[in-house]
Amino acid sequence: MINARIPSIATPHAVDSRVPQRGTLGFWLLFTLEALFIAGVLALVLMLILPSRAPLARTTDFEVIRNAVWASEHGTSNDPLMDVAPGVSVRASSVRGFQLNGRVYYYYFEGRSSFDPLSRGTVDRNTVDVLLRDTDGPKPLVIYEIIQ
Repeated sequence: MINARIPSIATPHAVDSRVPQRGTLGFWLLFTLEALFIAGVLALVLMLILPSRAPLARTTDFEVIRNAVWASEHGTSNDPLMDVAPGVSVRASSVRGFQLNGRVYYYYFEGRSSFDPLSRGTVDRNTVDVLLRDTDGPKPLVIYEIIQ
């Protein structure tokens, strides 16, 4: 066995082994920055996905309006007829809607001519918020409100 030593290769060099040390302050700052970024992205996604209003918060209002519409249709409520054209009379609520808790709710029956603002074309479909579509009757009933 040959044991050869080469002095130029084996001489130890002074190696700078200083590695930047990150303390706990740097860790928590980085952690906080990342948490803020994730919370911001989550808030943006929720803002885009969730509706701007919670329609289910007024479910009892929709039921009251639905019952009023059906009572008007069956003639059991005080909803007078009004002339909208020569020889054409409709219920006043069909034109003016129902007012409840400071809001005005309009309705129409699908597949039947109606004189509510949406059916007459006085409002655009983009400015209407459909709140309820009731398919329990002979014709589907749609209740909506105009978004201000």
